[in-house]
Amino acid sequence: MATICYVLTGRDPRQHQELSYSILSALKQGLEGVEILLVCDAENRRTDLPVGHMDISTDQMERWTEAGSYPAHTRLHALQMVLEKTDGPVCLVETDTAFKAAPRELFNRITQKTPLLHDRAGWLSSRPEWGPLIDACRDTPEETLVHTGAEVFDTATIGLLPAHADCIKKTISLSKSLPDTAAAHEKEQFLLGAAVLSHTEDLSFSDDIVTHYAGYMRHVYHGRFDVMFPAGAAVNTAMAHQLPAVAEPPKPLLLQLKAKYYALRHGLGRGTQFGYLAYLCAFAAPTAEGRNVWANIALDMMERSERPAAKLQRDLPKLAPDALTQAELAPATEARWRDFWASKEL
Repeated sequence: MATICYVLTGRDPRQHQELSYSILSALKQGLEGVEILLVCDAENRRTDLPVGHMDISTDQMERWTEAGSYPAHTRLHALQMVLEKTDGPVCLVETDTAFKAAPRELFNRITQKTPLLHDRAGWLSSRPEWGPLIDACRDTPEETLVHTGAEVFDTATIGLLPAHADCIKKTISLSKSLPDTAAAHEKEQFLLGAAVLSHTEDLSFSDDIVTHYAGYMRHVYHGRFDVMFPAGAAVNTAMAHQLPAVAEPPKPLLLQLKAKYYALRHGLGRGTQFGYLAYLCAFAAPTAEGRNVWANIALDMMERSERPAAKLQRDLPKLAPDALTQAELAPATEARWRDFWASKEL
C-alpha cells in the first residue's frame, strides 16, 4: 500500500489548519490506492480526518532530536520509522501543501532509481547564509557535498522506498558532523537532497502534483483558513469535493500604477514597491480578512527593505506605530508590525 505521511508535533493551531486543507485537497482529488498516516504525539491526533495514526512519545522525541539539539530531525526519523513499518512507497508531505492532482500520481514517480522530491530550489551560491559553512568545508571530505555549485532542493514532499532508507541515516549523520551555521531546516533540506543524489541515478519531482505555498502566498492561504477552519471545530470531510482553490488576491490596476508612480518619485526598490502596493491593497480590501492578508504581505516585503524606518513610516502612514490600533488588524498581525517597528528603531 502506498502511504502519504504527515508529521505534526508541538502546539501550533496554524499547522492543524494547514493539515486540514492539505488532506481535504487530497480527498478532493481522490485517494484510490493510497492511505494517509499522521505521525504525531497524543495531543495532536486528528480523529476528524480520515487518517491512521502512529503515535510518538515525549521520550521518543527527545531521542530523535537529542534533547532538542536537532529539531529538524523529527520528520526524518518519522519517515524512517514509517518506511521500516511498511513494505511500500512512502511520501512524506509537509502540512503547508495542497494537492492539485490525485495523490497516487506521486507514487507512480517513485522507483528504485528515482526517489521523489518536491522541486529544484537553486544553488548554494545564491544563499549567502551558507557562506560560513561552505568555507568550513573547504579542503575537507565534506567539500564534495557542500560547495558553491551544489544544488538545493525543496523537500516539501519526499517520496522514498524502504530501500532508500540509508539516505535518511546519511542525512542525520551529516547534519551532526557539519558546523551549525545555517538555519536547521535549510541544512536538513539541503543535506537530504545531497544524500538522495549520492545514492541514486536521478530524481523525480512533484511540483505539478502538489502546491507548496511559501513566501507571501502563505498569508493568502492562512487568511482563508481562518474562515474555513474555526478553532475547535471538527472538519466536515464530506465537503471535500467543494474545497475552494486558493488564488492570489487581485491587485487593482489603478493601485499598481499608483505604487509604480510612488516608487519612481521616492526611489523605492522593487521589493519595497511591492510592499507599498500590498499596503494600498490592504486598505482598499473590502473585507477585514483581505486587509489582514495584505498587511502581512506588506510586512514581509518591508522586513527585507533597506529603507530607513522614518521614511517607511511616511510611506505607510496607516501602519505606522501610532496608527496600528486604528488599522483593525488581527492581534497577531498587529503584533508583527509592532515588533518590526521596534526592531527598526534599534
